Amino acid sequence: MTEQVMDKDVPVPDARVYVVDDDPALCDSINWILESIAIQPVICHSADSFLDVYDGTNPACIVLDVRMPGISGTRLQDKINEFAPHVVIIFVSGHGDIRTSVSTLQKGAMDFLEKPYDPQRLLDAVQSGADRARTRFAGHVARVELREKLQGLTPRERQILALVLEGLPSRNIARRLGMSVKTVDVHRARIKSKTDSDSIGTFVRDLLRYDVEVPNEF
Repeated sequence: MTEQVMDKDVPVPDARVYVVDDDPALCDSINWILESIAIQPVICHSADSFLDVYDGTNPACIVLDVRMPGISGTRLQDKINEFAPHVVIIFVSGHGDIRTSVSTLQKGAMDFLEKPYDPQRLLDAVQSGADRARTRFAGHVARVELREKLQGLTPRERQILALVLEGLPSRNIARRLGMSVKTVDVHRARIKSKTDSDSIGTFVRDLLRYDVEVPNEF
């Protein structure tokens, strides 16, 4: 996942830390460690209990066990990636499985800690994960807003916007689409107005920054 610098104009709440593990003793240990730096985690003893309390609408950093009864940690990662890919996951495992660690990292996990873990490394990972969760969430919010703005454009406007993204000036777009330069400029002005942008260049910059594709029905 590409990380963006947090947009200062987008208000983002602090990330909530969740511990998802079926081992009560381990949960108590992590809870005690995190409380030492004023982090009060939400303890969930199964993947299902986590899914019951988290809906993807706020920044989150999860300390997640790989092996649990029912839905495993790796399967929960797949589910989270489907509805909340901005969530930061730190895996913990008592089994030194290189294949599993590589797979989870490739699917977006931030870190993979083996039990027994070093408390300071866990603290560093959670603090870094919480910061990254806020950055990811800000990017998620920005992408949602940009896609909503794109949906407000007509197919022709999206087609012209896609060509602007390619770097084509109005004259080249007019030639490509068989219309006058004036007509292209009228569409560009409508795009600017409908997206409430300072300029079409600003809107294009944001689309590129947050890697948002423009649907082109033509």
